[in-house]
Amino acid sequence: MSDGHPVETDPTTVSRRGFLRATGAGVAGGTLAAMLDARQAPAQIRGTTLRILQWSHFIPAYDNWFDTVFVKEWGDKNGVKVRVDHIPHLELPARMAAEFAAGAGHDIMMNGSSILTRLYYKSLADISDIYDAAGKKHGGWIPTAGPLVQVEGRTYGMPMFYILLPMLWRKDLFEANNLKAPDTWELARVAARTLKPKGHPTGIQFSQCADANLNWRSLLFSFGGAESDVSGENILIDSKETREALRFAKALFDEGMTPEVFSWDDASDNRYLASGVACWIHDAISAYRTTEDTNPDVFKNTHIAMEPAGPGGKRVSTSAANVYMIWKFSKNQQAAKEFLTHFVDAGPDGMVQSRGYNMPYLLGQAKKPMPIIGADPKMQILQDFPKIVAFYGYPGPFTTPIQEVVNLFVLPDMFTRVARGQAIEDVVKWGMGEYRRIFAKHKRA
Repeated sequence: MSDGHPVETDPTTVSRRGFLRATGAGVAGGTLAAMLDARQAPAQIRGTTLRILQWSHFIPAYDNWFDTVFVKEWGDKNGVKVRVDHIPHLELPARMAAEFAAGAGHDIMMNGSSILTRLYYKSLADISDIYDAAGKKHGGWIPTAGPLVQVEGRTYGMPMFYILLPMLWRKDLFEANNLKAPDTWELARVAARTLKPKGHPTGIQFSQCADANLNWRSLLFSFGGAESDVSGENILIDSKETREALRFAKALFDEGMTPEVFSWDDASDNRYLASGVACWIHDAISAYRTTEDTNPDVFKNTHIAMEPAGPGGKRVSTSAANVYMIWKFSKNQQAAKEFLTHFVDAGPDGMVQSRGYNMPYLLGQAKKPMPIIGADPKMQILQDFPKIVAFYGYPGPFTTPIQEVVNLFVLPDMFTRVARGQAIEDVVKWGMGEYRRIFAKHKRA
């Protein structure tokens, strides 16, 4: 396991003038400089060290900005030596477990995809003060933000951004075959069925990866299915709607996919779209950006659609949550809180640097026109997603049992079993058994 590319700040190396020159004195750079002028961190954090662990962003330019500009400027301004370590996103839960066991490690931990608040909250710093202050400053949080980071009335993490997985589709292929845009899951299925024989199938991961956890929940919830009730105590996966979603996924695989999807990881659909083969994929806009960078001809015909509606017209977009937490054993909690406060204020800058990938939880930062996506005609539809965003456990909260269900890939395994030919009733029985086992374990704990 590699720590990726650690970055340390040296308060003597970058001036504000140099920073603005590096960013082209643009809007994002100017805004950041103004924020740094406006907020002075406590003098007692000067001369300290802050360590941050986070993923390697799917938009590489974002990491370059975060490490060499944003973090460095904040560290220089406040006299804090900051080290940023990057690892693949799927390795974050294991690293968090190792640091919890050791009682030592980084000061700030990013949680991506698997949000482990309820598992570790007793070992996390209570940051209710800076969470509440950010909400007050920026017009409040989207309703689904709080349950990601709050336990027993206290807040143990800062929701920083979430990642949408919309429909990315080839308008040229659809129009050449007289197909309607994939505004519903049924229309997406018709397109896949029509275009697969012509060399343009679709693909969604039937495997154990973050995208599979997200994509199949979006389909399930849009079909009217649910994972747990609003209390988070009762499992709702055994339902008519779940069976309909499983039946649909089986047909979608049989008619519109190839068996390679059983071995796909989170980047496979990105490559699939960029290759020019896929007729559509349901994925984050990192795939859109990858295609823009590697296959301009395909990119110009790639469009972004609203989350497809299920049979009853419902649309639920299960998004990848990303939050930042501070260990209670951190020796530099004050600097960590100051950094997270500054980081959340800079949400619009992060959206610019991620090329529209990082979506804000704060309502004030989600006003139209939003940075990047509000200016691009093909991306403007993404501004309408916040009202349909959901996270794991929908319509219930992201509880500890749900976190384990996610980490064990129970739901995508249900879809995979059906796609491979197992009977739906047998799969629902197996899935309910897994959910019940996990929920019962945590009730005993």
